[in-house]
Amino acid sequence: MATIDLRSKVLTVLAQRGEAISYRDLIDSLWQTFPDMHQHFLNLYVDEKRARKDIRIRLGMIVKNHPAVFTATLADGIVMVGLAATPVDDLEDFDADVVDDSDEAGEGAEATLPGVYWYTFEAYRKENQPFPIKIGRGKNLLLRVSQQVTAMPEPPLILGTFDHHDEVSLERALHAVLALRGKRKKDAPGAEWFVTTPAEIEALIKMVLGN
Repeated sequence: MATIDLRSKVLTVLAQRGEAISYRDLIDSLWQTFPDMHQHFLNLYVDEKRARKDIRIRLGMIVKNHPAVFTATLADGIVMVGLAATPVDDLEDFDADVVDDSDEAGEGAEATLPGVYWYTFEAYRKENQPFPIKIGRGKNLLLRVSQQVTAMPEPPLILGTFDHHDEVSLERALHAVLALRGKRKKDAPGAEWFVTTPAEIEALIKMVLGN
């Protein structure tokens, strides 16, 4: 389990909790939210105690190495971990970059192109009105989506992708315009969910790129 993959899960759990929690509660929440990860650590260490000790060390490193995203404070002798008051742009960078290019590389990776993607879940989809859509970026778009939704109860519904050599700037432009239009879904974890439509996203890409 790569540390980079783990930190994205920590971000998700803390955003869902909405408050600082102890490392013990954080580990419990990670186990409950991502049972596949729990099983991965149990397979590595056989017993729960050793698995908890290892993930506690990894969590400490993640919090220490990302002070702009995570906070750790001492309260009544217990270290409490939470989300920092991070600017939206920094949070977007962290959320979008939780998987390294090296993690996305592999057999057949030479055939992929960087770009942006947008997806939702069937439970959110609506035919004739805006609905929650996540807009992200990656070097390998389909792999990037699959790595984010392993713990979800249903598969993602990929609504579209767009190849572009400067996926970072394109994603930021789409986020910025939609945020200015008041479309950001504020109660979603991370900063990449918007209440919009596939047609609006496609029109924005044409507008941004001047086509």
